[in-house]
Amino acid sequence: NMVMSFRVSDLQMLLGFVGRSKSGLKHELVTRALQLVQFDCSPEVFKKIKELYETRYAKKSSEAAPQQQRSGEAPLPMHPSYDRAGAGPRTPLPTPTTIDYPALYGKYLNGLGRLPPKAAKPEVRLVKLPFYTTLDELLKPTELVPQNNEKLQESPCIFALTPRQVELIRNSRELQPGVKSVQVVLRICYTDTSSPQEDQYPPNIAVKVNHSYCSVPGYYPSNKPGVEPKRPCRPINLTHLMYLSVATNRITVTWGNYGK
Repeated sequence: NMVMSFRVSDLQMLLGFVGRSKSGLKHELVTRALQLVQFDCSPEVFKKIKELYETRYAKKSSEAAPQQQRSGEAPLPMHPSYDRAGAGPRTPLPTPTTIDYPALYGKYLNGLGRLPPKAAKPEVRLVKLPFYTTLDELLKPTELVPQNNEKLQESPCIFALTPRQVELIRNSRELQPGVKSVQVVLRICYTDTSSPQEDQYPPNIAVKVNHSYCSVPGYYPSNKPGVEPKRPCRPINLTHLMYLSVATNRITVTWGNYGK
């Protein structure tokens, strides 16, 4: 929560402190800083985060009072929960560390922007694939939610590979005897949680990985009149377009919104 409340200048100071790249858009800086917290948060790094956070909010609170006096505004009435006898607030007021940040960052950090569910819901399960062994789940199953009334929707997500995952993929590319191929695949299915789901594409699907479009299986042509062409829906291999480093990977799924 501290890191996600930082401004660009705070994020750049933190990343510069540990010798990481300070360039990029704000959501990329946030992603980089959160990876730092998750994988490499030494006491010195945590101390720096706390220092930046406290400096920011100390400055914010000290500026608020003089600004109100200069503008000539009357002080706001006290909230009814405040005890005028001097005992302080009867109910604790939220501090900056308990702010419920908007779903904006969820959209960029390992997911498509969803608030935590009020109650635990069963997650969709995919059928197990023959000849594949799942090593890691990079993103939790996430619903493709339409953002407007357009027929074509775009759903972005951003995540980064861990150093261990990068090493596994790189080693498998050398095709040494006994080393199995390691791939990053995207799977899409219906949001039915009653049973394991088979891969199923939405209409008009297109998948962009970083700056390039990924190949998606096309339709099998049909020679029979009146028979619709079939499309094999299977995992989409993203590996060749991924950044094999600590850099952030951006996946954008374009899909047709037809009510399913």
